[in-house]
Amino acid sequence: MPLMTQIRERLTTFFSVFAGLFVVYIVLDWGMDITGRRHSSRTAESQEIGKINDQPILARDFSEMVRRAIDNQKTQSGTEPDENQQRAIRDQIWNQLIDQTLYDEEIKRLGITVTDQEIVDWVKGENPPDFLKQQFTDSTGTFNRQVYEQTIMDPKNKAIMVRVEDALRKQRQREKLQSIIMASVQVDEEDIRQKFIDQHINFEADYILLDPNLLVKDDEVKVTDDDLRKYYNEHSDEYKVEASRKLKYVLFNEVPSKSDTAGVLSDIEDILKRANAGVDFSDLAKTYSENPPNDTTYFKHGQLTSDKENALFAAKIGDIIGPVKEADGYRLMKVLDFRPSSEEAIHASHILINIQNNDSAKALKEAKDVAAAARRGEDFGELAKKHSKDPGSAARGGDLGWFAKGRMVKQFEEAAFKTKPGQITGPVRTQSGYHIIKVIAKDNREVKYSEIHLVIKTSSQTRSDVSQRAQDFAYLAKQGSFEKEAEQSKYTLTETPSFQKNAVIPGIGMNTTANKFAFSNKVGTVSEPISLTNGTAVFMVSEVKEAGIRPFDELRASIETRVKRDKKMEKVKSMATEIRQSLATGDSLNKVVRSHPNLSVQHLPSFTLGGFLPGIGRDPSFIGCVAALKSGEISKPVEGNRGMYVVKLTSESGFDTSAYNNQKETSRAQLLSEKKNRFFSEWSDHLKKSADIVDNRDIFYR
Repeated sequence: MPLMTQIRERLTTFFSVFAGLFVVYIVLDWGMDITGRRHSSRTAESQEIGKINDQPILARDFSEMVRRAIDNQKTQSGTEPDENQQRAIRDQIWNQLIDQTLYDEEIKRLGITVTDQEIVDWVKGENPPDFLKQQFTDSTGTFNRQVYEQTIMDPKNKAIMVRVEDALRKQRQREKLQSIIMASVQVDEEDIRQKFIDQHINFEADYILLDPNLLVKDDEVKVTDDDLRKYYNEHSDEYKVEASRKLKYVLFNEVPSKSDTAGVLSDIEDILKRANAGVDFSDLAKTYSENPPNDTTYFKHGQLTSDKENALFAAKIGDIIGPVKEADGYRLMKVLDFRPSSEEAIHASHILINIQNNDSAKALKEAKDVAAAARRGEDFGELAKKHSKDPGSAARGGDLGWFAKGRMVKQFEEAAFKTKPGQITGPVRTQSGYHIIKVIAKDNREVKYSEIHLVIKTSSQTRSDVSQRAQDFAYLAKQGSFEKEAEQSKYTLTETPSFQKNAVIPGIGMNTTANKFAFSNKVGTVSEPISLTNGTAVFMVSEVKEAGIRPFDELRASIETRVKRDKKMEKVKSMATEIRQSLATGDSLNKVVRSHPNLSVQHLPSFTLGGFLPGIGRDPSFIGCVAALKSGEISKPVEGNRGMYVVKLTSESGFDTSAYNNQKETSRAQLLSEKKNRFFSEWSDHLKKSADIVDNRDIFYR
């Protein structure tokens, strides 16, 4: 292949890959003010959609970023992003704007710079940026340096390379910022050693659990009102609550209407007429199908939906089938070929008679009676609906569809494959009960077909109608009663559980507009229609709780339980101390059982400190106790999640110095990476929480 052809092909890929960075670049473009748009006059078109630390974000700029991102996605996918996808794009750009603005402020504050020479050295160096390098690397992993350098130096690519340079500069600045922020993060030798111990040293232990709920009866402890209030006052920090809200709402689902369905049916019937008139089916599929046609694959029985399978295998080569209605739209299918399959499949129905109360004789008699009725000619499907206890097939008249060997339990499969089409066999006993089986057909073919798939989508008219109904309801609800209007209109009224500011709304998801409405209004306020993932909703604030401490009366029952347990635990601690004092070095814990028959010794077989301990779980106190013991040593009483423990370490595998040294550097790198990522994430979260962010997108996007 000529070199310039290679370059042109590489360049095409190069452009398409850069499109993958498009959304990020849009944000960088805004942050660097390449176009100078932020210096334009403040017309109505350029109102502020928000602020990030007094940095205004103009609606016009934001809208342009969104438009460009939507256009890019449309270019990549070939389809127009729906409303939910557009909302996701807006959220993505908004969050990136926040990150970029806050990071830029820190980069400026710290005086972080990236010189032109750094970028040149990076792009032309031995290890170019990954997203560039991979476009010139073949399937064997060989990097074509010559084509790469010719492409990036070609004057025709100057414009895109300027954008690449800008993106790389921002990336390198971000990397330097991260390096500075995480410079103090270190992993010491003890961290690495403890990780090795947690994962590789095996322990065995015996223990006695003194459960306060079992050893101390309720009437043995007395809890007064003063006890409860003292506990409440001493633990008030535990009962702090964030401000929360509840919303009632009516959801107007955006689903395709009958008219939308009829329109798609009309379109596919028109395509069918053209196919029947002689227009090449493959050409029609390429032109109209929502999905690229697959006309090279053969399908076995069981690999297609039941409707497709029954229709295709009942047809002849050249037959056009459809329109076939499925959940997502209509399909036309043309049978292209059949070929022998490596395995036989059967189509069968069955009736399952369960064995209840271990009365197999009664179940067998019922199964024989049903089988006899089926053999007399009674409708098998009706018998299945009446008698079968298989919830998956009874409603379908017992139909199991097509299946090959290996899909059913052994006894069922053997009986079914020995039966000829049209015959009934059984009762056949399996672990599920007794089966009466009717074999409908057998086949050993595979089918190849082409398909035209038209998806039923919600039309703009339907969305407009839904929006209008939501607006009408919002207007009436504001004039009268939200609940009564919903009831009179026969709309479903739903109330959310409590949720907090800037958090997910249960049943709704993360919706900034709805959350902001809830926290900006009082009880009874009705919203304008708000777009959701699955439609449009009208909300009413139904509950307002401000931040504070939960009232004592609301917590009385739970506090009483905790105080009572604490008093029981005090008694158990005394018991545990006495038990430990009765044990000498080298004693078995079974000595305790002889004098305390209500206690038992439990054995923990081989376990690691980093694993899950059967009967114990991940109890830090218990694990810490084991880690501090030497083999054969008995612990002091230890308070754990379930009660007081007395533990004896019976064996320990020992520390393998050689294995530790072999894994030490790998563990160091892993721990350091985890620690740095966690540290930077926490630093970034703190940066956002400390920032003054104003989000007015709900005013511009409903």
